Amino acid sequence: MIKISPHDPPSLISIACGRAPSDIYLANGRIVNVLTGDILHGRGVAIGNNRIAYVGPETNMIGSKTKVIDCNNSYILPGYVDSHCHADYFYNPSAFTRHALATGTTTLLTELTEICGSVGPKGLDYMLSATDKLPLKFFFSLPSSIPPLPEIEGYDYFPLSDMKRYVENRRILTLGEITSWPRITAMHHDIIDKINFAISNGLLVEGHLTGCKNYEINALAAAGITSCHESITSGEAKEKLCLGLYVMLRHGSIRSDMEELSRLVTGNPGINTSRIILILDWMSPEDMVLHGYMNYLVKCAVDCGVEPITAIQMVTINPATYLGLSGEIGSVSPGKIADILIVKELEQGTPEVVIAHGKMVACSGRLCNDVVIPEISHQGLLPINWPGNKFTALNFQIYAPNESEKFTIFPVIKVVNKTITKRMDKQFEIQNGIISPDHEKDIIKVSVIRADGNVASGLLHGFGGKIGGLATSIGVCTNKLVILGRDDVDMAVATNRMLELNGGVVLVKNGKIISELPFAIAGIQSYEDIETLSGQMEEMKKAIKEMDCLLEDPLFTIHFLTMSGLPFIRILQNGIFDVVNKKIIFEPYFIKSGSSPL
Repeated sequence: MIKISPHDPPSLISIACGRAPSDIYLANGRIVNVLTGDILHGRGVAIGNNRIAYVGPETNMIGSKTKVIDCNNSYILPGYVDSHCHADYFYNPSAFTRHALATGTTTLLTELTEICGSVGPKGLDYMLSATDKLPLKFFFSLPSSIPPLPEIEGYDYFPLSDMKRYVENRRILTLGEITSWPRITAMHHDIIDKINFAISNGLLVEGHLTGCKNYEINALAAAGITSCHESITSGEAKEKLCLGLYVMLRHGSIRSDMEELSRLVTGNPGINTSRIILILDWMSPEDMVLHGYMNYLVKCAVDCGVEPITAIQMVTINPATYLGLSGEIGSVSPGKIADILIVKELEQGTPEVVIAHGKMVACSGRLCNDVVIPEISHQGLLPINWPGNKFTALNFQIYAPNESEKFTIFPVIKVVNKTITKRMDKQFEIQNGIISPDHEKDIIKVSVIRADGNVASGLLHGFGGKIGGLATSIGVCTNKLVILGRDDVDMAVATNRMLELNGGVVLVKNGKIISELPFAIAGIQSYEDIETLSGQMEEMKKAIKEMDCLLEDPLFTIHFLTMSGLPFIRILQNGIFDVVNKKIIFEPYFIKSGSSPL
């Protein structure tokens, strides 16, 4: 059993027996017992030394200095546990904590794909340090696949040799989601070695089983995969559940599938729900401002017909059990760390009071004045692929494979929705050896900047044909620096400004900066609080959409343009990549910044 904090049995025994006063006593509440599925009436909860000492009808542990909280018939339930998220992206840990803790989340496990894909193992060091003193308990996954296809994308940013340095850390609980699962069934030795290492050291192995057939799910479960959060139908989820995986039902900013996935519970009366977990996967700052955090999952599940207590179990005891933490958190029971919520309306899931580690930390959706959230120190983190040179319009030109020809067929990346693309072959005229996009047909350039200062460029359809230059540092994993636009000069101006900011998003039109959004921490995290960041992101998206971008979330789409694990065609540092056939289909001619191709 994993221990989170010191446990002092004598003090808890004394409180339970009425021989010593408790620090806090919760009275007149209805206790949600997630262990049995019951609502307990006529019982109080005594807290001492940061833990629950007693749950029952007695009050003889109330002393002169005990803080008695009258729950006024509200519900008493465990703090929410997020067992799979990406809390390393856009917001910094302190800003995230201020918001998520106030809405009831007291424990989480986060992937580190983005921060470690930006700065390597330094990203884990930073996250461990930045979260060590926070009142929200952070646990971490070791990144498994940075990049997803190292044989195509370059060296592994987090190899097994680095994993060995962190495996003894008590806050490392899992090997992170393996997005390139075909590498497992193909028995690539590097990923198999990582799985074996994780299992031998008691770590869980997170799955990402998009598009798996039954025999492949069997193979991956046999290999050691313990969970999957990628189901998009209740049938898929049930199949994985039947084969022994923990199933995480996702409903957040990446995908919102609660209506369909909840049928796993509502459409199968009597199903054992103990291995079903609710997750957000990732929640945008805008959605966090609108909905809160894990409390939103409870409301959505109940709205879709899931019983309230079942929904509560799927965000408390179920994830705590999966993570191996149920001896410490996940239920309102004696000996557990006192992470407790007081909720007036169980169906809404929004807490009136949040107690974390035995201390009241939030009331009515706001942190208490005495709760200290340390400021972030990023110590000059810059992405590994951060160039030291300035860029000019020349860097974003696309040179034809055969400059003597008048026309060429080019594989354009067509945006289908916010995550999926497909190949669209089109003929373009070659002028002076250069391929130019057809602006009248909504085709612009898309480029990825490499660490050596080279620029890999392609063509993009369906994003917004009037964008002059849009420079970002928010691409996936090793392909962070993604630049879009119809004007090479604007693309260069936007890129150079983005680099001056040490990362972020910069939009330029006719040589003028229209909007900018700084991400100065490793090129992917903001210093701002969630509310401020949300406003900045809404402003940037509005400016992008005014340039004929019709996408629901253009920043999200940019993020996934370099994701080699998603269908069907992507742009990487070494060219345009066919995901299905695992090959580069256009390898650009590289020129150094400021040089001439002639």
